[in-house]
Amino acid sequence: MGSTTLILAGLLAGLLLAGGLVGLVSGVVGTTAPRTPGPVGRFRAALRGSDQSAAARAQVRARWIAAGVVGLIAWAVTGWLVVGLLLVLLTVGLPWLLSPGKAATIRITELDALAEWTRRLADVLYLGVGLEQAMKDSRRTAPAALERPVGELAARLQSGWRPEDALKAFADHLNDATADKVCAALILRASDRGPGLARNLEDLADSVREEVRQRREIEADRAKPRTTVRWMTFMTLGIIVAGSFDTSYIEPYGTVVGQLVLAVLIAGFAGVLAWMRQLATYRATPRFLAADPHSPVSVSAPAPRQASAVRAAAVAGGAR
Repeated sequence: MGSTTLILAGLLAGLLLAGGLVGLVSGVVGTTAPRTPGPVGRFRAALRGSDQSAAARAQVRARWIAAGVVGLIAWAVTGWLVVGLLLVLLTVGLPWLLSPGKAATIRITELDALAEWTRRLADVLYLGVGLEQAMKDSRRTAPAALERPVGELAARLQSGWRPEDALKAFADHLNDATADKVCAALILRASDRGPGLARNLEDLADSVREEVRQRREIEADRAKPRTTVRWMTFMTLGIIVAGSFDTSYIEPYGTVVGQLVLAVLIAGFAGVLAWMRQLATYRATPRFLAADPHSPVSVSAPAPRQASAVRAAAVAGGAR
C-alpha cells in the first residue's frame, strides 16, 4: 500500500513538473495560436459593447458610473459590502444579461439588406453596366441598413481606390463571413473581368437569403432559454427582496463569514445565468477576408487625407 502511494505521488509530481516546463517554454517562446482575450476580457468586451456605436458605449460608461454611486450609497446605508456589489452587478449586468439578442437581430437585418443589394447589383449588370460603375450607382438604391457602408464603398471608388481594396474595406465594415462570400466574388470578378458575374451574384443573393431564414429560425429557438433566464432572475430577486424584511432570516449574513457566503452564492448564481446566456448567444463564423495579425505582410492603411476625402465624398453622396 505504501509503495503504491509513492508510485502515484511520483507520477503526479512528474506530470506537474512536465506541465510546468511546457508552460514555462510557452510563456518564454510563445505559440503560433492567435491571441484571444481571457474570460475577464470577454466579459468586459460584452459589457462595453465593442460592436456598438459611440453613443451606446457612452451610455454603458454612464451606467457604470451610476452603478458605482448606487453601490457606495447602499454600502453606507446598510453597512453590507455585498449589498453594494450586488446593486452594481444588477445595474450593469442585468441589461446585458436580459438583452433579447439585439446584436443578432441587427446582423440578420444587415444580411437581408446585403442579399437585396446583391440582387439589385446583378440586375444592373444584366443591363451591360460595368461592375465598378454599378457599385457606384448602387448608393442611390441601397437598402436602409446598408446606406452607410455602400455609400463609403462608392465614395472610395470615386476617390480612386482600387476596387479590390474598396471591397475589402466594405467587407471589414460588415464584419461577417457571409458578407465575405459576396465581397470575394466581386473581388475576383473585378480583377479578371470575366463573364457570368450577374448569374453568380443572383446565386449568392439566394444563398444569403436562405442563411437569413435559417438564422431567424435559430434566433426564435434561442429566445426560449432567454425567457427562462429572465424568469429565474426575477424569481430569485423577488425571493431576496421578500426575505430581506425578515430580520431573523438575514441576521446570519451580517457577520463576516455570512458576507463571504452570500458573496459566493451571488457569484455562483450570476455565473450560471451568464453561462446560460452564453449558450443562447450566436457565435459568428470566422471571416476569411480578415487580415491575419501573424502574417509578415503588413496591410497599409489609407492616409488620413485620403480617408477624410472618402468620408466627405460619402457625406456628399448621401446628401444628393
